[in-house]
Amino acid sequence: MMSDSAEIKEEDARKKTWADLLESTTIALEEKRMFNARVEAHWILEAASGYHREELVMNLKTDAPRLGVKHLNTILDKRLSGEPIQYALGSWSFRKLDLLIDRRVLIPRPETEILVDVAHEYLNQCNQDEPLKVCDLGTGSGAIGLAIAQERDDVEVYLVDVSPDALKVASANLTGLGNHAVKVKVLQSDWFDQIPQHLKDSFQLIVSNPPYIADGEELPPEVANYEPPQALFAGKEGTEDIQSILSSAPTWLSMGGTIILEMAPHQTEYIAEIAANQGYSDVKISNDLAGKERIVSCTWKE
Repeated sequence: MMSDSAEIKEEDARKKTWADLLESTTIALEEKRMFNARVEAHWILEAASGYHREELVMNLKTDAPRLGVKHLNTILDKRLSGEPIQYALGSWSFRKLDLLIDRRVLIPRPETEILVDVAHEYLNQCNQDEPLKVCDLGTGSGAIGLAIAQERDDVEVYLVDVSPDALKVASANLTGLGNHAVKVKVLQSDWFDQIPQHLKDSFQLIVSNPPYIADGEELPPEVANYEPPQALFAGKEGTEDIQSILSSAPTWLSMGGTIILEMAPHQTEYIAEIAANQGYSDVKISNDLAGKERIVSCTWKE
């Protein structure tokens, strides 16, 4: 049932313009002390109306159809209940992609876009006649791998995840990739364990945003209550999955292949040291948009 603050009575729908709904949606969000209420209200109206931002502005004085009002109410109720705006909307942008997002996968975040930039820097240095093989390990929504596939013509991308639910989301997002989709394959695997053996020693690049939260670590309610815990928590230390990937990756990397990992800022120096001790070279730490150390990249040359 819709909450009183969210409900906009259907009998009034013909009398409501999108401008009226923008105001009432903003007020409802402000009453719940939502940060950036006005911005979120615009996002909700864009999703409910089907208009892009400029189109919405041009049509604010247009009467909203009943189905548009119903869709708005559904999204707004979810948001007012505390659901993250990305899940309430059902989609979220990542670089040039508009991704299907729900509670089966993590919400793509801006810091992960930096990982894609680092990946491009490495791939630009590769000289090879055949397509460069890229493995997006623990792909979730497919954000990293699909962005790389969309933005390059010289890659063959493998989206890998152990979760069947996550792979359903990634596959749905793959269908929206158009002609670039032919460069992408979807594999179910617990990290590297079920990847076909013929792919050993073949990946020029492995990218991953693995779980890196320590068990018991406190998280904001929007994260703890909605995002999939198996994609967040890695174990007692928080670095267990990262270390497992680093240990297994050499079997799957081609000579001179690189691995790029996202992690928490306080983990980067520790993981960089582990990578160097395991025989990786060219170990680098890259900062996110906030200037925090976020990405560790390293190359296997042995």
